[in-house]
Amino acid sequence: MLTYIYGKNHLKLWRILSGVMGVNRIRRTCAMNQKITIRDVAEKAGVSISSVHLALNGKKGVGEETRQHIQEVADQLGYRPNVLASSLKRKPRTIVIALPSEHGSNRYFYPPIWKGIHDFMEQQPDAANYIELPYSDDNELDVKSELKERIANRQIEGLLTVGHIDLLDDDDWQRMERNGVAVTFINSERRGTKYLTCVEPYYDVIGRTMAELMTSRTTSYGSFFLCAGNPKYLSHSMVVRGFDAYLEENHLQNLVYKDFSWTMDEINYIHILRELMRPDIAACGAVFSQGTILLGRALEESGKKDKLYAVGSDISKETIERLNAGVINNVIQKNPYAQGLMGLRSLVDYFNGTTPPEKIYVGADVVFKSNLAMYEHGTSGVMLM
Repeated sequence: MLTYIYGKNHLKLWRILSGVMGVNRIRRTCAMNQKITIRDVAEKAGVSISSVHLALNGKKGVGEETRQHIQEVADQLGYRPNVLASSLKRKPRTIVIALPSEHGSNRYFYPPIWKGIHDFMEQQPDAANYIELPYSDDNELDVKSELKERIANRQIEGLLTVGHIDLLDDDDWQRMERNGVAVTFINSERRGTKYLTCVEPYYDVIGRTMAELMTSRTTSYGSFFLCAGNPKYLSHSMVVRGFDAYLEENHLQNLVYKDFSWTMDEINYIHILRELMRPDIAACGAVFSQGTILLGRALEESGKKDKLYAVGSDISKETIERLNAGVINNVIQKNPYAQGLMGLRSLVDYFNGTTPPEKIYVGADVVFKSNLAMYEHGTSGVMLM
């Protein structure tokens, strides 16, 4: 779990830096602009929105020093929750959000997902008791332990996660089903698991689009190289399936070399670099964000960035740079912002009496250098680190 710890020295320094003049300036600025939101408090305090929600509502999940720190920030900013609206609502359900964090190699895909989630939480801060559990290699065991404990103690009523999550075993999923926990998957489902809904793009169509882009700009006898990702991830394998289906249905005989590595270590990079050096390769693509980063690097270092047509996946700071430089010609954007926002909304709506469809599909777009500005920020789904 992402935890923020404030020592005495930190709080003392914060109080000094937030003196009377600074506080008055903050208040004047806020008064001139707009109503203070829970996000404003979170950003100023340096904590998550869910931590602010827990602290200001007297709930467990934050330390006492952190709670006091958040309260001080809220008071100084003049934040006032809607007490009347809160009093009219029934006890909020506990929704746990267990997703890869925004950092490390996850930064190429997950920041806009978390942006969508946080935007929804800001719109409806009291709609649920939100528990954020972002995980990475550094804290995976801690998050796994907390998640299992919540399931065992029935401290979870809704779960927002990804289909390829490996923190839970079959017993955990079965226990959640018995306890009536509503599960929403984003990005892809987990096969064999009962769930409320899954928010994802049309992966088959994405694969077909990638194949059409590559074949329309190469000769009929040129070969393709594809960073195909993890065959166990539906978000990867279904794109590859759509890619192959397009070639078969259009009677195209192009040879396709596929690399099924999905981590960003140097061994995988070297293998991709070697594949690109094949003399018959005419175009290349990557079905996932990390593969796009490795592919872009390999195109630069192999000297083939102007010789091979390249199609990547997912917008990040690095892919934007390579689109602008002409290293990558197109990127297929899977609208992760909408996946995050609509995923959380589906759970809140369900607890308010509206059952979502089994699948909620979000759109995917082909990004060129010419229309890149539409996807660099905002509700298109891109929020750069």
